[in-house]
Amino acid sequence: MQKKLILLPLLLMITGASIADDHEEPVTTMKAEGVDELRAEYNFCTLNKGKTFKDVEKFSQKYGDFANQNGLKYNQSMLTPIHAGDSMGTFTHVIVGHWPNGLEMYKEWGTYVNVFQEKYPNLKAPHSCGPNLATFQHKVVSAMDATVEADVKRPVQYADCSLNEGKTLDDAKVAERAAAELIASAGMKGYGVNYIIPYLGQRDPDYDFISLSYFQTFMARAEMAYNYYKVADKANAITSEVYSCVNPRSFVVKNLYTNWDNS
Repeated sequence: MQKKLILLPLLLMITGASIADDHEEPVTTMKAEGVDELRAEYNFCTLNKGKTFKDVEKFSQKYGDFANQNGLKYNQSMLTPIHAGDSMGTFTHVIVGHWPNGLEMYKEWGTYVNVFQEKYPNLKAPHSCGPNLATFQHKVVSAMDATVEADVKRPVQYADCSLNEGKTLDDAKVAERAAAELIASAGMKGYGVNYIIPYLGQRDPDYDFISLSYFQTFMARAEMAYNYYKVADKANAITSEVYSCVNPRSFVVKNLYTNWDNS
């Protein structure tokens, strides 16, 4: 997809919370960002009549090439639903963009609106996209398998999570990593976990964070599904002391272009 001035509401795919019409921001603490704190944007989109996902990929690549030529650290991917229930509404897909930090986010946006749009004012998109939302993403677990090549299309899962009373996001990260050690001890790998935190465009969500689990391959997801029972009781006991999650839903993700290493 060409980058749009309207992003996605996490409303439908990654939450059921209400979305602001403007850029109203929930209360957050401005602080220095670490290497584990990414920025991400989401766009819920619907294919225009007669258009296909191949058209979306071609359209997206034009801006991907421009971003690369201008040294912009912006990656883009596309999500399509697997088991998402009615969370997608009438939308057909989701366009997701990532930056390594806030500096690169606003640098890229500035170049897009001041340079790219001026250079290509008449581009016609193959899809129509909805309201906007930006997030922080905390990289919590990375258990990738260096011996395995990633599938072109890979599975990802989202769930809305709430902290138990008195617990913090840092507590959740500690619990998540402790559970990951158990998972590794049972021979499972090829996955990662990020925590998504609302940033711009959302009013008072009814969760504390969104858990994003992503897998290198469908086989890695299959191995997790088949073998998780071996550590399920212990892992769930650890995480349930800190947080609980609802509304799990799954999607296929495909990279559209990659202009910085987000592994």
